[in-house]
Amino acid sequence: MGHPDHTTTDSRYWPERIWQARQRYFDEGEHPADLDQTLIRSWERCQRAGLEPQERAAFDPVERSHLSLLLEREQGLMQAAKAELDALAAAVSSAGYAVLLTDARGQVLAVAGDLKQRSDHMRKAFRPGIDASEAAIGTSAMAMAIAEGRAAKVLGAEHYLSDNQLLHCCAAPVFDPQGKLVGTVDVTRDVPHVMPGVMGLVRNCAARIEARLFHAMPAFLHVNLVGEEGAMLAFDRDGQVLAASVGARRLIDLPAIGGRFAFEDLFEGRFDAWASRATQAGVEAAALALHGGIRLPVQSLDVATGRLMAASSLHVRPVSVQHVAPGKSPMSATASPSLPDDAVYRRDFLIASRAFEAGLPIMVTGATGVGKEVAARALHDGSSRSGAPFQAINCGAISPELIASELFGHVEGAYTGAAKGGSAGKIVAANGGTVLLDEIGDMPLSLQVALLRVLDSGEVLPVGASRSTQVEVRFLCATHRDLRQLVAEGAFREDLYFRLSGCQLRVPCLKDRSDFDAVLEQLCARLKHDARRIGLPLRAQLRQLPWPGNVRQLQHALQLAFALTPDEARLSIDDFRTDGIAGPAASDQVRPGQGFVHGGAEGKSASASLEMTERRAIGEALACCNGNVTAAARVLGISRATLYRKLKADPTIAAS
Repeated sequence: MGHPDHTTTDSRYWPERIWQARQRYFDEGEHPADLDQTLIRSWERCQRAGLEPQERAAFDPVERSHLSLLLEREQGLMQAAKAELDALAAAVSSAGYAVLLTDARGQVLAVAGDLKQRSDHMRKAFRPGIDASEAAIGTSAMAMAIAEGRAAKVLGAEHYLSDNQLLHCCAAPVFDPQGKLVGTVDVTRDVPHVMPGVMGLVRNCAARIEARLFHAMPAFLHVNLVGEEGAMLAFDRDGQVLAASVGARRLIDLPAIGGRFAFEDLFEGRFDAWASRATQAGVEAAALALHGGIRLPVQSLDVATGRLMAASSLHVRPVSVQHVAPGKSPMSATASPSLPDDAVYRRDFLIASRAFEAGLPIMVTGATGVGKEVAARALHDGSSRSGAPFQAINCGAISPELIASELFGHVEGAYTGAAKGGSAGKIVAANGGTVLLDEIGDMPLSLQVALLRVLDSGEVLPVGASRSTQVEVRFLCATHRDLRQLVAEGAFREDLYFRLSGCQLRVPCLKDRSDFDAVLEQLCARLKHDARRIGLPLRAQLRQLPWPGNVRQLQHALQLAFALTPDEARLSIDDFRTDGIAGPAASDQVRPGQGFVHGGAEGKSASASLEMTERRAIGEALACCNGNVTAAARVLGISRATLYRKLKADPTIAAS
């Protein structure tokens, strides 16, 4: 991503000079000026870790159970890297190099290239699960890249441990879309010297992996900028910056990592106007103007399918993860208000979708009404199985006597009332696709054993049958219950719990979501009512309610409020039956038909109080900032786009 390399004063490999410098450092305590200080810093860290230069490199593998968790956790990085590692290996293998990928702690995730002709020492090092961190094997190119955040090479005697001095390695860091270091790409050989061009190949490989990670992240719009290698930005539909690559952060002079920004915080103009102009007029019109007038040319735009109509001159492709069916986005279902539309959930969903694509069962958790089944269906629809059957069964809505038949099917006459000719069951009907076991915590213990057998063998034995049927299905589970507690109580099998928990996806409660206004808008569209009937003060009030029934409860409350209010009339808090919405904990604060009464005291309704408080806060912020909307938004802790929407909804706020 454009980082300078670590190198010695002379880019050529001079073993004699390195040996002399090494002797001065270890035997005489000098800090040789002709060695790069990043190398000296690595040697110092090794000393502090208690390593002795003469000890052997252990190349110890992590425990098998830890390796499984490690590979599962880093699956997104490994998928993005696989094709690039293979391409790099094809380019450097003939020169005696092997390729590896590590995580951010230096643990080996994947190896590429032919190791048959390499030394035994090198073959021991190049294995998935090996701890190749600096604390474990001393100075290496991977450790330097991790510590310094830039490409590095370590040649022969520059290795801290004498045992590693036959190795010559180059490595480059890999950063995620938020600019966080997540791993390294390394090439190593046991033949002296570094071949010309190999460092550039390693850095290019890391940059391509970063680009794959960036474009696999669900976003409304991806932007590639001209002027800095790997300069990429991702925006949501409101113009919030979801991610900025290391190259983009350098180009725009943003903090190295972290910080929340909106389009208007960084660039001139409004996001919606810029996006519309860019998609209509082409890449040249998409140039971004920083505050102050500096213009940044745009190399390409990647627009989420169905969100913006793009001109043919733009480079447009749907946002997807690897193996997602053509034309589908893994977050396509987030158009449903049942699912959150924020960065945290998008990240968790992407992890779950990749785990599901890799064959792991997914456990979807969350309170009643948050949209667990919608999340499960989105995982299926965003996978390579999207064209295959999706079968759902609610384990808590069917009597224990019938669940077995629903799941596994039955033969004719298996029990009283059995269907004539028998039934295939949900699992067989989903062959090649996905089965959702909703409310899995309510499944009887006797059936848990049978389900475990299906998971282990892929065979289904219908009720009353003597011959099993082979199936190939993926399982999704959903529950609002604490399965660990059920395991402790003996109500749920521990082996089944671990078998079904390949990866967990938590759908947050409505009160914990940052997209409440978007949920309101989408629910109104679903109910075919005008969202403008819900004014800003009412939205603020509804946002403060706990909504124990989550999105489902909000939809019902809106449906009833619209039904009881004349067409075109604006709604008020009095149109919502707040006794059921607020829940028992708020019974002393909310009275049916009266809206909020703060602290149980009589007086002004929250409708007036909240509206007045918000108006006063916005007015004071604008006054303090001399009408500068960007500065006022920062003071208020909201995005500029959000503040513009509030001012547009009620223009009198600015004058209050």
